[in-house]
Amino acid sequence: MININPKPTRLGREKPTVAIISLTACNGCLMEIINLGQLLKGVVDRLQITEFPLVRSGKSPTKFDIAFIEGSVVTKENLKTLEQLRKQSKFLIAIGACACIGGIPEIKNYRDREKLIKQIYKSTKNIENPLIKPLKEYVKIDLEIPGCPPNKKEIAKIIASLLVGKIPCIPQRPVCYECQIREYNCLLQKGLPCLGSITLGGCQAVCLKSGEICSACRGFLSKPAAKNLIKIFKKQGLSDQDLNNLLEKFGVRDEFEKILKS
Repeated sequence: MININPKPTRLGREKPTVAIISLTACNGCLMEIINLGQLLKGVVDRLQITEFPLVRSGKSPTKFDIAFIEGSVVTKENLKTLEQLRKQSKFLIAIGACACIGGIPEIKNYRDREKLIKQIYKSTKNIENPLIKPLKEYVKIDLEIPGCPPNKKEIAKIIASLLVGKIPCIPQRPVCYECQIREYNCLLQKGLPCLGSITLGGCQAVCLKSGEICSACRGFLSKPAAKNLIKIFKKQGLSDQDLNNLLEKFGVRDEFEKILKS
């Protein structure tokens, strides 16, 4: 589900200052910004990217008009960075599945975390091992750009909207919509446990194009028909464990269970 600030924002200068920051993450979301290529050049011409540690170093200003942040809060230092960036930024954007819904790191929430950490580290004395949560549970997030990774064209459109003082809104259409208009094969009809009917679209159904099921890396629609999908899964013979494994992949199991109870 996408949270947005309902009030228009005016960035207040001809070339807004921008920070692009990563917490604990793979940097894949930030690479999608770089992968904009020529689109990025057009965007950069209208922005002052003053902090982007992945591609440049140096002293940056203490205030930003727009800040993008990817990744999860895994350490106290991550949380300190997030809270500081919130104070420094007029408009804070969470980018990617890890930042928006918990993502792959949240898989550990559904396991015995203390047992796992002992299996991984010889000494766990100084190893932090918190529950993984979306960034909006720590600070106010003005906009979320979901996906693993996010769609680069969607990133460009959102930046363009902000530059003219408009709050971008990702349409409440499922991945199935994008799958059908591209005439891809429906994997749910083939008996596969695809989550495309309840997942927020915007990814251009890239997984379906490759014959892979949708695993909800963009989170759910605001009003997903989850109960209807469960009925289909039961007819397919999908076990509770297999469903849990699917929902845990990007950290949406908790939200899915809340929806079923509502």
